[in-house]
Amino acid sequence: MNKRYNLHTLALLLVLCLSFPARPAGAGDASLSSLADRARECGVYSETVDRVRSSVASGDLSETDGASLLEPLIEACGRKLPLAPLEDKLEEGLSKHVRPELIVHALQTRIADYLFVAELLPGPREKIDPRVLVALGEGVSKGDPREDVKAYVAEFSGQPPEAFLTGAEMVSLLGQAHFDYALTRSVLKAGFEADSLTPEWRYFIRLVLIARQRGLEDRDIASGAAAVLADGGSLGDVSIRLGFTSRSLTGRSISN
Repeated sequence: MNKRYNLHTLALLLVLCLSFPARPAGAGDASLSSLADRARECGVYSETVDRVRSSVASGDLSETDGASLLEPLIEACGRKLPLAPLEDKLEEGLSKHVRPELIVHALQTRIADYLFVAELLPGPREKIDPRVLVALGEGVSKGDPREDVKAYVAEFSGQPPEAFLTGAEMVSLLGQAHFDYALTRSVLKAGFEADSLTPEWRYFIRLVLIARQRGLEDRDIASGAAAVLADGGSLGDVSIRLGFTSRSLTGRSISN
């Protein structure tokens, strides 16, 4: 009796399974397609979305991997964070054939760093200068201590926008070079007080690296820069004060 019952049950299940239509080709792409549409609507660069989908179509990525790569971008968009650096990171990872899970981790880490900075900056998220957010967020992601960024924003966020942006870029680059923040602060304070922190000072890091190569101590570099800024001088004046000439990151001469 049990044996006949079991055979009957198996036969019924087989009939039911065969009665369902075959799964149409591309049905598994529904989730990826949906995410791709959402990404485009949210403002993600269309070529980035197409790059992910073409990698899936070519077999370099699974559909699950493709979907996982788009999800952080959609999250960043929803949180009103800059997308371009994240798109660049994704494109770079795909170009170098980095494993998808590592790319996702890198994107999520950057989002966390950007959110940290965004919470520090005053005002509504949508009114934050994206240039400042990128400068400080990228700095944190590349090793600039969070304590330095927090101290900079707390003390100097009331400065004029362009000067504050220049200072943010300096904090980011100098922090990555392990230039002590107390020294950076002394330079920034002099520049803000004299209203002399012009955009060319974002290249101060270049001068610091060259001065280090020539044996100068960081405290002497900072002291010279602060003195020049207090007098309303230029980056070229710092080079002269320190006793050498150099070239800026743009290739133009800093001093004569």
